Amino acid sequence: MQIKYYAAVGYPEVTSALESISESKMHLEIEVQDPRWILQVCELPVVRKLGNTLSNKGIRAHVQGPFLDLAPGSLDPYIRDHTRSLFLRTVEIAGNLQAEYLTLYSGYSPLLHSGVIDQWLEVCLPLWRETAEAAERHGLRVLVANLFEEDPGVQLRIIEGCGDVPCGACLDLAHAFIYSKKKLSTWVNSLAEHLKLAYLNDTKGKDDSHLPLGQGKIPFKDFYNSCLKKGVKPDIVFKMPLAQALQSMQTVRRLGLGQYQMDLL
Repeated sequence: MQIKYYAAVGYPEVTSALESISESKMHLEIEVQDPRWILQVCELPVVRKLGNTLSNKGIRAHVQGPFLDLAPGSLDPYIRDHTRSLFLRTVEIAGNLQAEYLTLYSGYSPLLHSGVIDQWLEVCLPLWRETAEAAERHGLRVLVANLFEEDPGVQLRIIEGCGDVPCGACLDLAHAFIYSKKKLSTWVNSLAEHLKLAYLNDTKGKDDSHLPLGQGKIPFKDFYNSCLKKGVKPDIVFKMPLAQALQSMQTVRRLGLGQYQMDLL
């Protein structure tokens, strides 16, 4: 199964990264995370022009939206409204970039929400549905990513809570490896039906240090084998600086992982 690989690049650095992205035959995940830029500075015609440039160069685009200090399930309506404004504006930006997926972290924290998960979902699901509906109107799909989750259950309940509105899952392997006791195969098997995207970077297990593949402890073979067995081929985003993403892409090609050839890993 042929899979597509993406480099993660912040919006301000995209133009300067285009030559390297084109030469590497990778695609692009654009990180859109600055709240002030999103809400006050961004000009959609400029964004649309960049989207056209990527399309003309044959570069596919995904977008990762903001997450720091955001809380879709907050009991504080001001925090929730701020989160809503950022989510919906980022949908517009992603649509103008001609992105296929917009990835948003769930905002779940076991320290705060594990004992009140039903109440938390009751508060946050209307925003997730609204965001997913807005994304559908702009021709893209929202993906829910894991941050501190101990298992895939939160992502599944958000996706199911969106009902008939298209919504998928992004598996952040480093977060799952650090914050969960579940095997990566468990995450893949549980999310398989919805798994559209995976974030790859290595870590030594204590923090999300965004290391190149092979410099940490994540058992990537388990992830690839699980995908192969379930017949899923999520797009892969290297969540690390561009130079290290290019290095990781060379590792992938050397090991034959673009074709899911596991015997070399």
